[in-house]
Amino acid sequence: MKRADLILHPVRMRVILALNDRSLTPKQIAAELKDVAPATLYHHLNLLTEAGVTQVVEERLVRGTLHEKVYAISDSFTLLSPEEVATASKEELMQCFLAFASKLIGDHARYLDLKEGGYYTDAGYHQHPVYLSDEEYVRFGQEVNAVLLPWLKQAPAPGRRRYMLTTISFPDLEYEETSNDENESDSIS
Repeated sequence: MKRADLILHPVRMRVILALNDRSLTPKQIAAELKDVAPATLYHHLNLLTEAGVTQVVEERLVRGTLHEKVYAISDSFTLLSPEEVATASKEELMQCFLAFASKLIGDHARYLDLKEGGYYTDAGYHQHPVYLSDEEYVRFGQEVNAVLLPWLKQAPAPGRRRYMLTTISFPDLEYEETSNDENESDSIS
């Protein structure tokens, strides 16, 4: 099976996203994927583990006899390598992004359910245009990573709450087209 086909399957992608930076038992994964039958979940989890996408990081004894497996994303796993992105179809890339966006929507819905009646002061979302050349974009990414790295390395500790930091960046091609059209019309007149 082609790697993109393996990980871009809707259920398998949701399993991957559920395990993002976490270790979970199948029961915990099932609690997040309530619409997936347990047998289906185990089937897809086994496929991901056989392919090296997920791994068993712990086995726990339950009632002295049964072993409960704890899964995590494999240390060597990347969603799509640069080579796979370069050869992926438009549909595969869109499916990957939709799965990612669906995970964000689900996380936000769970947050709102937990905050019911509370104040919405500990979360937010924003979108800002940033005007950068290709070279500036690379430098921007390096500088943002340098600022974030010390914060990303902090371990859980009493008094610390886990926050999910999500970044998405892509060129606004519609703006580029509009801007180019305006510049052409200015130079013609």
